This record gives sequence, C-alpha cells and structure tokens, in this order.
Amino acid sequence: MLHFQAQLTTILRIINRNLKNHIDLFPENMLTDLRAWPKMFRVAALVLLSLNLVLLITGPKLLKHNNECVTEHHQQHQSTGHQADPVTTNPVTPVSSFINYTGISGIPKILHYVFKSEQVFDSYKPFIKSCLDQNPDWQVLFWSDSHSEKLIADHYARFIHKYRSYRDRLEKSDSVRYMILHKFGGVYLDMDVECRKPFSRLFTQPPVQESLAVASATAAPSAFLGEERREQTRILYGYSYCAMNSMMGSRPGHPFFQLAIDRMLGMPMLAHARLTTGPDFLTGLYRMWLNCSAGPASCQAKEPVLLYPARLVSPLMDTSLVNWESKCRPFLSKGKPDAKLEGRRKWEAMGCSQLVANGWNYDQTDDTTVAVHRFLHLGYGNQGLNKRKFNLFTEFPRIKTHYST
Repeated sequence: MLHFQAQLTTILRIINRNLKNHIDLFPENMLTDLRAWPKMFRVAALVLLSLNLVLLITGPKLLKHNNECVTEHHQQHQSTGHQADPVTTNPVTPVSSFINYTGISGIPKILHYVFKSEQVFDSYKPFIKSCLDQNPDWQVLFWSDSHSEKLIADHYARFIHKYRSYRDRLEKSDSVRYMILHKFGGVYLDMDVECRKPFSRLFTQPPVQESLAVASATAAPSAFLGEERREQTRILYGYSYCAMNSMMGSRPGHPFFQLAIDRMLGMPMLAHARLTTGPDFLTGLYRMWLNCSAGPASCQAKEPVLLYPARLVSPLMDTSLVNWESKCRPFLSKGKPDAKLEGRRKWEAMGCSQLVANGWNYDQTDDTTVAVHRFLHLGYGNQGLNKRKFNLFTEFPRIKTHYST
C-alpha cells in the first residue's frame, strides 16, 4: 500500500508539472504524505488521476503553446520592460499595402452578443447603447443559450456533445462565439464593452506599428482580435501578451475560427474556461497562427489576423479584483525590477516596472480608442446574483435573433 501511495504521489507531481502555470491540481504540501489525506480526498485524487492520465497521453499541444506563448523570445527581452515586445519588432505588414481593406476584409456589419437569455444585467445597458449608437448601420444579433445550442446542432453537430458537457458556463459562452463568427462573420462583443468610436475606425486606421503581423502576408486582414494590457498579462499570468476574446471580428468562414473549433474539440475537460476556450486558449491559437505551426492553410502569411493593441480596444487594467500596487510590491526595489529574477517572475516584475514607468496609470484611453472593456465580471460565479436585469429586446428593439423562436 505504501509503495502504491509513493507511485501515486510521483504521478500526481508529473501531472502538476504537465499543467505548470495553468492549474495547480495537487499542491506540494498535500503530496508530502498521502496517508494524511482524508479517505474521500484519496478517492477524488484517484478519479482526477484517471482523467489526467488521459491528458498526459493525449493532451493537445495547445496547452504547451499557451504556456510557452512567447518563451523563445524571453531571453531576448530586456529586463527594463520599456523595450517593444520582441514579437512586435518583427517586420510588420503595412496596412497601407492592403489598399482599401475595409472592403477587402469582408467583415460584414453584424454585431453579435451572447448571454443566457434576453434578461440581462442593468449594468450592461449603457455599454450596449454606446455600441448601437456608434454603429447605427450595423445589424445586431443576440444569441441566448437555447439559440446557441441550436446553432451548434444545426451547423457544428460534431461539437454539440462537447458543448453540452462543459461544466464551466463561460466555456459555453466562449466556444459559441467562435462558431458564430465562423458561420456569420461580423464582430463579437462582450456586453461590458463600451464603444467610443465606430467599428469602421478599426478597419481604416489600425496602428500598424503595434499590430502583430508578418511581412510575408499576401492578403488583406480578414479577422482581428484584441490585446489585453501587457502589464496585466505579465503580472497576472507571467507571459508576454494575451489575446482577449471580449472583442473579435472576422469574415464568414475564416480558417482561424475553424481552427479554434477544431482545437476546442481536442481540449481536455478541465472546467477552466481560461485554458480550454478563453484567453489562454486563444493566445496559444494565435501563436500557432503566427508560426504557421498548424499547417500552411492555417497561417498568418495566407490569412492575416490582426491583434489590435490594448490602447485601441482594451485600455483599462482590471482594478475590480486586483490591487496592483500590492501585487507588485514583492517585485520592485526602488521602482526597478530585480535583475536576478528569471522566467515567470521576471515577466511579473517587468509588468510592474511598466506600471511604475506609466505612473500607475490604469486607464490608457486616448483619442484612438475605439472600445473599452470594463471588466464587470458579472458572468463569473455568483457575482451576478441579485443584480437588477432588463429585457434586451424591449429596451433595444433594433436587436434581433437569428432564430424566430
């Protein structure tokens, strides 16, 4: 029995290493002596072990891509954090070479929202109104849970079992937005995104010098993602940049979103949306796209996808859940990062150094900002409980559904 416990402890440590920087299933202090574990926990550990052995054998490479988002560039990056990210110093495709790519991009004027039902939180009302007002000639479609499931059953039937099996509600919300964009094209928005300018500004005046693209691209961009504030990404997650799924757009049938659907099908059931369907997943996918590692048809050179910088689409730091000064205190000495730090800790210190250099500015909204993600987090856990709601269709008759019932 003791021999078995020792083997189990070793395997659990391997699982932890396999998921390093993503989820710490079995903290080290709990692995020191399995005999001290309650019986129920030992049983639960065996169940988790069985599930995670499958992950170790068949686990998709995407988790590795997420964890190594830009690690090959880390050694090149100066510890000051003020130098441009190495990825963005690669040759960039001038948007001017795309001629009038507003028309070439093929992104239809359709705005998509996703929520459980048409009864949505009052807090969303001013942000939804701002986006409708800024884009008066756009069609607006709303996708409830029932309509989302119908869309998947009708057009992505091989995904329906996966969708119904998700244990994290955010996994359902995340996954269907990729399918909506693949099927219909347009722009997807979270309901806590405020619009400051028309979407056309994204298509006509992108800030090329900060966009992640490659010089070998031969076509106009026909899809875009938005980047999180790099300070936030580096401090919270310990890597260089993060693609957010709170605002995305594409032409119908874009292969990037087909790749997203295919990759989600192979993801393990971790009940952790950030890893399986959310920003970590999307960042790993975008990294693959830049490197053409999913094949020549799934490649930035053939089908460019722009990653718009945070100041354009997400200029805020999330101050609702994080005290950034407290978070940074261990990493700063006289306002500078500790040069001895390595790996993730170095990136965290770099993000803190950037915040210090910016005067702890949590809002970088400027004249170029098109959209602002407000980070209300009402879809997380119990945060939306007892919040007032309103009927989306009554308040905004312009919003329609794809399905009549």
